[in-house]
Amino acid sequence: MHDNGESGLVAHLPQDEWHRVQRTGIPVRFEPRDVLLRQGDTTQHVHVVLAGCVKVVRSESDGSRAILTLRAAGDVVGDLAAVDLQPRSATVTAVTTTVTRLLTGPQFRRFLTRPTFAAGFATYTVSRLRTSDAQRTALAVLPVRERLARALIQLDRESRRADGRAAIRLSQAELAELVGASRNAVVAELTALREAGIVATGRREITIVDPAALSGRSHGFRPELGREPRGPG
Repeated sequence: MHDNGESGLVAHLPQDEWHRVQRTGIPVRFEPRDVLLRQGDTTQHVHVVLAGCVKVVRSESDGSRAILTLRAAGDVVGDLAAVDLQPRSATVTAVTTTVTRLLTGPQFRRFLTRPTFAAGFATYTVSRLRTSDAQRTALAVLPVRERLARALIQLDRESRRADGRAAIRLSQAELAELVGASRNAVVAELTALREAGIVATGRREITIVDPAALSGRSHGFRPELGREPRGPG
C-alpha cells in the first residue's frame, strides 16, 4: 500500500498495481467546466484521476441540483456504471485542470478480476461512503466560513498539483454551489477573506495569499481572536 499521504484508490493498492492502472487506457486532459461524465448516459468508461479535482453533481426531475462530492488525484469516477451497467447516476465536471486515464468498461472490469485490485477497490469504496457521509454532515452543521475555507484549500492543492497554477478558477456562483450556500453568503465570506488579506480575487479567479490563516478558518479558528468560547467552564 502507499504510505506517502496519498488518498483515493491509490492509497488502497500496492504500488505495482497502481502503476498497472496508470499504464492502461489513454490519457485525457480536461479544463475547468469540461464534462467528464453526464448523468443518464449509458456509457461504461471509467476515469482514473491522476491530477486535478472534479465535482460530482446529481440533477433531479424538479430541476434542483446537488453536489454529491469532490474527487481528486488518486480517485476513480464512473466506476459504478462500469460495474452494474446502469445509466450514469450523476454528472462529473472538472473544477480545476484535470488529467485522467480513461479505461473502457471491459478494461476496468478485467482489473476487478485481479484479487489484489478487487480487495483494494472494495476498501476504497467503503472509504468513499464514509467520506460522503462526513461531507453531508459538514454541509448540514458547519458554517459557510468553514465550508468555504475547506473547499478553497482543497481546490488550491489540487489545482497546483494539476498545472502548477496558484489561482482557483471558479465563479462565485460555482463556489456557492460547491459549498451548499447562497451566492450572497459566499460573496460576504470572500469579501471578509479578501479584506483580511487571506485571499485575492479577480474575475473568476481566487488566489490564496495566506494559507495558514485560511487553514485556521477551516477549523473555526480566528487567529486574531482565538477559538470562540463554547460556554461556561
